[in-house]
Amino acid sequence: MTTRHLWQALGSTLLASMACAAMAQSDGPSGAKSATNATDSAFMQHAAAAGLAEVQLGQLALDKSSDAQVKQLAQRIVDDHSKANDQLKTLAQNKQVTLPGDPSSDAQKESKDLQAKSGSAFDQAWTKDMVKDHQQAVKMFTQEGKQAKDPEVRQFAQATLPTLTTHLQLAKKLAAIPDARDKAMDQTTKAMANDPMSNMPVAAPTTTPPASVAPTPAVKH
Repeated sequence: MTTRHLWQALGSTLLASMACAAMAQSDGPSGAKSATNATDSAFMQHAAAAGLAEVQLGQLALDKSSDAQVKQLAQRIVDDHSKANDQLKTLAQNKQVTLPGDPSSDAQKESKDLQAKSGSAFDQAWTKDMVKDHQQAVKMFTQEGKQAKDPEVRQFAQATLPTLTTHLQLAKKLAAIPDARDKAMDQTTKAMANDPMSNMPVAAPTTTPPASVAPTPAVKH
């Protein structure tokens, strides 16, 4: 289970909580209020854990990658998610919701797996993880931005969503670079394989021996 699975788990939690909220509404206002708090609290807790994980993974890329574009995206992810994490922490304190102080054990495992890679293999794996993680994040923040019962939680989700969307777009562009390069190399290889001229042996260059020069006759005086 990776960071993106946190968002999948959050989706399941939110759906279950919304179902409970619908049932609680029939029991009276107090029951509905409790169920709504559970839904928004679950979102904040999962968002906090995933946000901490993104900062950790971003810092890992800053430490391990030598690719300028990867490091640029990693720095942006660290900065943006750190800011969002601080905002979420303040919001949670106001709502008396306890947030995790560290990434989940699954996110720690994801980080450990990436640490075992290096060079272009690390860059490609990290970038693809960022795409998948942010796809799930965008989905969940979109859902919470529409369905959160607490107006402040809903506002936080709506305000953070554009940043997550930008991260996703940048990660997709970065992930497409090695794929496009590999595709171009494959096309070149196939073209050479289908070109009969490329398979013909190259003849060794021939050299014409210089013409012999007759000796100049001696001049008699």
